[in-house]
Amino acid sequence: MKKTLLFLFACGAFSTGLRAQTNTFPATGSAGIGTTTPVASAAIEINSTTQGLLAPRMTKTQRDAIVAPASGLLIYQTNSQPGFYYYNGSSWTALASKGANTSLSNLAATTSINAPLLPNANNTLDLGSTTNNWNELYVNTIKFMDGTTQTTAGGGGGGGISGTGTSAYLPKFTGATSVGNSALYENLGNVGINTTTMIGSANFVSKSLATTGYGGMYVDMAGTSGRKPFYGYSVSGVAKAWTYFDEATNQLRFYNTGDRLVLDNAGNVGIGTLTPGNKLSVETTGTTTAVKFQKPWTGTGTTDFYLMEVGNLYTFGYGSGLYSYGGKTGIKGAAFNGDQVGYGVYGYASGGTGTAYGVYGSASGTNSAIGVYGTTTGGASEWAGYFVGRGYFSDNLGIGTGSPATKLQVMGGTDAELATGGFVTIGTTSSANIVMDNNEIMARDNGAASTLHLNYEGGNINMCYTSGSVMIGASTPAAGYLLSVDGKVMCEELKVQMSESWPDYVFADDYKLMSLYELEAAIQNQKHLPGIPSAEEVAAEGIAVGEMQKQMMEKIEELTLYIIELQKQIDTLKAE
Repeated sequence: MKKTLLFLFACGAFSTGLRAQTNTFPATGSAGIGTTTPVASAAIEINSTTQGLLAPRMTKTQRDAIVAPASGLLIYQTNSQPGFYYYNGSSWTALASKGANTSLSNLAATTSINAPLLPNANNTLDLGSTTNNWNELYVNTIKFMDGTTQTTAGGGGGGGISGTGTSAYLPKFTGATSVGNSALYENLGNVGINTTTMIGSANFVSKSLATTGYGGMYVDMAGTSGRKPFYGYSVSGVAKAWTYFDEATNQLRFYNTGDRLVLDNAGNVGIGTLTPGNKLSVETTGTTTAVKFQKPWTGTGTTDFYLMEVGNLYTFGYGSGLYSYGGKTGIKGAAFNGDQVGYGVYGYASGGTGTAYGVYGSASGTNSAIGVYGTTTGGASEWAGYFVGRGYFSDNLGIGTGSPATKLQVMGGTDAELATGGFVTIGTTSSANIVMDNNEIMARDNGAASTLHLNYEGGNINMCYTSGSVMIGASTPAAGYLLSVDGKVMCEELKVQMSESWPDYVFADDYKLMSLYELEAAIQNQKHLPGIPSAEEVAAEGIAVGEMQKQMMEKIEELTLYIIELQKQIDTLKAE
């Protein structure tokens, strides 16, 4: 009887589902199929020894078409890696790994796997990771993709190359398949030949195996004092040039038939002299040029180059090209990385006792002296100074004046006109440009008038913030007004924001409205509405738009009250 009731219950639920597309069961209790005593912990228990549970079967396309699948939803996919799949809340996941070689059911023990471990696709899986490593790996043979094994692959391994060596020595082949020590020794980035001892901070040290030899590379000339690591001969076999270290003077010398270049142990360089007294000493005889910078150019077109460039790699100092102080003239270069101020031309007075000039010209008698001067002979252009890039002036700059009163002062211009004139011009005169004189800014376009734009791309324009007036078409501003326009004004919309109250007070209960008789008397007497300016006042003083709108609205509201009162009287007459 219970099975029959259960069957009828199931049939009823099924038929109900056919009608409403929804099967509804009690919120508590358990249902059983093949059993009348389902376990209490299961919502549904199926009991059978000859039948199974058949999940919904569908293709991958049908599975992916399920709208808003619930987490835990289970289906059986019939194609494209068939199997059971469940929805984990964000994607469909297979209940078991894909592929045929995934079973570990034939394990003989917990440490043995008697089945091939193959990935489901080539180059898709790793054995271990950088954070989770296997401890030890016991294999018979490792075979690589090219068919070689660990013992047959090149580059070392099971039996490729053998040999012995000492730590820190660079290896060398002592035989076809044997490696041993070479004469090169590495010590913290330093290399020694035939020695393991570095000298100071030298990166490369060479030591002769002979007790009477000398380190380095050199040619020892019989009968000549000193040792010359690099030495040259002329075609005739007579010594002409060499480089050697002179032990008597502690100098590194470059010699070629009398012309000398030396570097002493103080860091001084001498050209044409064996006794340099400064960091660089150059000596010549007669009228020979001491220093000459020249770059021949025989190609076509143009090229950029520097005849001389001076830089300072010291982070916190100045970079000096040519520099003098104490009332002298100097030229100074820029600091390398910009941590300190760098100057292209710079003069510095020491102790404040003299004047220092970056570039300075001094005239004798009646001659003129110019610090920087440019001139051409038959050329198209000449400049007193030509700058490419940024320029910096720490004090006032004057154009046309030697005593500028501000950061930039321009003197000596003419009145700005459409074609010529002005003090300052921005842009080329053959197209759009702006010209300024001492009281005018004008926009021009190749000699014709143009539009002057202020904040064309956006932003506010603040004019006469504390005092003053703005005039358009007028020469004298109207007293008490910020903007005076002598002419017509046309705009799409004009908005006036009143600071006083709007005349809604007319509709207040305590507002005293003139009677129509009083209004008539006032009009006959004044010849205009009360509170409205007369024609003479408008002609003399104009109209305040905001105030006039307020007064007109007051009269409109009063007129409305008159109309309402008249309507009431009309309604009363009609009723009688």
